[in-house]
Amino acid sequence: MDLNQSEPQDLSPTAVQSNTLPGADPSPVEVIVCEGDALPEQPAEMVRREWKEITAEFFGCVKELQLGELIHDNMFGLFDAMSAIEMMDPKMDAGMCCNKEATPLNFQTAVESGKMKLVNLESRELIGIIDATYSCMVSWLEGHSMAQTVLTCLYLHQPDKIEDKAMKSFAVAIYKIINLIRSFILRARVYEEEDFQPSNYGYDMYMDLTETKACNMLKSAEEDWVKKAKDLDGVKEKDEINALVSRLKFTRLFLQCLVALYPSKNVSPSKTEMIDIVKTLNGALELTQVMEKTIEFGTQPDVDADTPNTMGFSMMVNQRLLPPTFPRYTKIKERSTCIQYLSELIQRLKHACKIVHCTNYHSALNFFMDFSKKFGPCLLSRSILQTLYLPSHDTVFGTKKLTEVLKESAKTFIAPPVLLSDNPLSSNPAAINCVDSFFAYNEHTFSVLFEICGYNRARQRDKLGIMLSNFANLQDEAERVDAYLHSLSMKHENPRQHLACFGTWVLYHCLRAMSFFLLSGLELELYSVHEYLYIFWYLYQFLFGWIVSALTRADTSLVEQDYAADAKGPKGSQKKPKVKKRKGKSDGKEIIFNQAMQNMCGGYYKALGGFIGEDRIPEPLPMFDNEKVRFEHRFAPFATLSTPPPMAYSDFKLMKTYLLKSPADELYAAAAKHFHEARVLLESYPNPDEEWHEIVKVAKMNFVMMNLLASGLNRQSKTPPEFDFSCHRFFPIIKQRK
Repeated sequence: MDLNQSEPQDLSPTAVQSNTLPGADPSPVEVIVCEGDALPEQPAEMVRREWKEITAEFFGCVKELQLGELIHDNMFGLFDAMSAIEMMDPKMDAGMCCNKEATPLNFQTAVESGKMKLVNLESRELIGIIDATYSCMVSWLEGHSMAQTVLTCLYLHQPDKIEDKAMKSFAVAIYKIINLIRSFILRARVYEEEDFQPSNYGYDMYMDLTETKACNMLKSAEEDWVKKAKDLDGVKEKDEINALVSRLKFTRLFLQCLVALYPSKNVSPSKTEMIDIVKTLNGALELTQVMEKTIEFGTQPDVDADTPNTMGFSMMVNQRLLPPTFPRYTKIKERSTCIQYLSELIQRLKHACKIVHCTNYHSALNFFMDFSKKFGPCLLSRSILQTLYLPSHDTVFGTKKLTEVLKESAKTFIAPPVLLSDNPLSSNPAAINCVDSFFAYNEHTFSVLFEICGYNRARQRDKLGIMLSNFANLQDEAERVDAYLHSLSMKHENPRQHLACFGTWVLYHCLRAMSFFLLSGLELELYSVHEYLYIFWYLYQFLFGWIVSALTRADTSLVEQDYAADAKGPKGSQKKPKVKKRKGKSDGKEIIFNQAMQNMCGGYYKALGGFIGEDRIPEPLPMFDNEKVRFEHRFAPFATLSTPPPMAYSDFKLMKTYLLKSPADELYAAAAKHFHEARVLLESYPNPDEEWHEIVKVAKMNFVMMNLLASGLNRQSKTPPEFDFSCHRFFPIIKQRK
């Protein structure tokens, strides 16, 4: 060990021990020995160097360490040791992978050796290069680095030197597409390290050329190849050219869509513009079908090679640009899989365009949650949706303040008197200032809900758990605002109570976040089967009951406001039917849905009670388990909330004891009743959603199984039940094998 950092005169054994790391190389190390009063600043020739054997002394010091003890320098801890990479080791340094073969091809060497053409490319060669480039782009979108995917295409390194018109226009267009994709994803900021790698490794992204110019270049190349096709007589040659033209046209339409979707001056496309975008996307979608059928028309990659195409690609060309990390093998997507991905991406973008029809906060949040459920793995479509709705953090579509949207949401949900134009509070400066401050201070919490919906499903749950602490502060603010506005309202001639208006609205969104947090654990398979009991208990006895209560309170408040408005109106006005119609359309669907969810959770809770009573659920060994610790860990994010108050483990223990006093057959019968009620509720609403059909199917299957168990099926069997989540991500089908 080099002890240059020690004091030159201090060569005692103690000093050597304190600077020696256990586990270091025990070979002799160099020690500086200074003559007499030699000082560090003296010339080097006055310092004599000699070797000193410290191996035995080192191992003697090691014996004094207790098991688990470690000596380390202050600047080098255990985390640094675990994260350290030994540079130039082929097993650890990704940059050394290129030493396993000859010098990697780059643009210049590939052209000089004749392995890459710059002019007069045949249609089949162009098809092969285009398909391979898209395969690389899809691989990049799925989390690999750009250096190991898209930028392995040598034609993208120097597009200016490409003489072939079609190839040059495609290379430039791909740069434009990549840059727009990066802009969308970086702007939305809803990606994690495992989702996306934005670095372009210093490559010039052809920023000098506009997207319009790139589209014109593609259009010109298309026309040239169409003219060539007219002069040909062979059917095969014409089919190849048509396949090439379809790829060039798809690239152009895809680029046009990305340009049109990107907010101009922080303003999203209007409804009229969105119609044109959807038409363009439909055109691109039709072309993907042609591309999929004509994959074999292009040159194909070698079976034993890693390169996605025989010409124009070098997998190791950027290896030296990678950071010194463990080598990561990049498997480029198959061409058929790539085109299928592009087709599905177009479908997802079409669906994302529907966000323009979501005019209020509640419908927009439901749209985001539904989009995340259906298209969660696709980062690009999630990012585009985020960018369309919130091109800047405080404006919706770039035209309306988020605070105004939140006010409209609260007004639609529970109609606080201060937000009604006919109420004196709406013109009270103190009340207006109070409400404006409340929404301005808390708009970040509600915008974060949209942001959370943009992350992948696993990260959503993590971030929801963190964000629930914000709701604790938000609830306190809402209660204070309601109390203050109520005191102002009581001073007017026709006072209206203002208690629990904003508080109920905030509580509803908090309860939704809490229920999703617990349910997502089922989707992500985070819970063991023996933990299902208190998860479904919390949802059944607590959360969904509170949600139904909040919705009912809001619905009652809306009816009261309508009756108050009728009392002010002229006699004989017919408004009562409208009240009923409004009530049915506002919260009726959500009340029914959440009542069904409560019954589903109740069915699982009582079914699990029956299984536990018959010892069919394997429990962990007591010496390795503490149910209280597990319970508190699962519900730890709820501890900061005051409303609803978090349920203690003692409450669950009491309810569990009471539950297990009932015979198993009675619990199975009660579970069957819950599943039946959930099914009846969901089938009672006209035009149910697709998710409703899935839950109805699960409820039917579980109803049958619970009735069979209640009648004595497999009474003596101790075989654990199976929970099949294939039909629905939250609610499993219960199966009991013989």
